[in-house]
Amino acid sequence: MFGFTNINAKQQLLSWLDDSSFLQPGEIILKAMNIACANNKRRLNYVVGILKNWENENLLTVEEIDSYQEKQRPVQRQSTVSFSNGRDIPRGVNLDFTAGEEE
Repeated sequence: MFGFTNINAKQQLLSWLDDSSFLQPGEIILKAMNIACANNKRRLNYVVGILKNWENENLLTVEEIDSYQEKQRPVQRQSTVSFSNGRDIPRGVNLDFTAGEEE
C-alpha cells in the first residue's frame, strides 16, 4: 500500500500512535491511510495532513470523524421524475412529444 521504507516516516507514524490526543490512534491512523489510498495520495505528508486536520477539529474517535465527514458531504437533491436508464428530467419542464406532428 504505502511501502514506507524510510525510518523517519515510520517513526513519524509511531509518534502519532504514541503522542496524539486520539482516543483510538491505531484505528484513526489506518482510516487516514485508507482515505489517502482512496484519493490516490500514498504519501506520508498527506496522511499527516489528514491527522492534523482531525486533531485540530478535536475529532478524537473514529465515530466523531465519521459523523463529521457525513456532515461535510453536500446534500444531493432528488428529482421528482427519473428513469432507470437515462438522465433525470428537471422539474417544471413540459415535454410535448407530439410537437411538430401534423394531424
